[in-house]
Amino acid sequence: MTQQIPPNANAMLLRQIGEVLFGPSWQIQLANIISVSDRSMRRWVSGEDAIPLGVWRDIHYHAQSQYLTIKYFDDEIVRILDENQLKPIGNTRPMPDSWGLHFTLATARGRPVRCFVRREVLDDRVSYRRMKDVFDYFETYADVFYRVAQRKFDAHEIDGNLISISNDDVEGEGLPDIRNG
Repeated sequence: MTQQIPPNANAMLLRQIGEVLFGPSWQIQLANIISVSDRSMRRWVSGEDAIPLGVWRDIHYHAQSQYLTIKYFDDEIVRILDENQLKPIGNTRPMPDSWGLHFTLATARGRPVRCFVRREVLDDRVSYRRMKDVFDYFETYADVFYRVAQRKFDAHEIDGNLISISNDDVEGEGLPDIRNG
């Protein structure tokens, strides 16, 4: 009867690396990449044999090349996201009308994006009797309105040249009702 050898820390690290790089069926793929037999790979994973330093070096080189490729693509994705990130325009204030509150954000390239918080959103949360209360509420929770506007902008939910924010859009955003507080 053969004795079962528990995997050691290096064997578990090898398994984790293999699964991250190649998924659940990783052993043959990793063995092919580092030019060893899948039998050797199985012995290393089981803890039966020590993993040679040259194998760790080959795995490191492969993992590093994958990392650099992924990092390049991640940087490109971040660039695209940054170009389309809406930001508040300095020295502007929201403008009220009888149907809600207008505010404007801008893309990184300076393109203005008009936004509108429908009155239903505000009526359900803040008294419209004093406009100062409405402005204070907007300022306090501006990050929520900006985040919702960004989400709608990303989804191309723009009506003409206006992003309209309704109660459905802010549901689950944690905007409190301060009318009676």
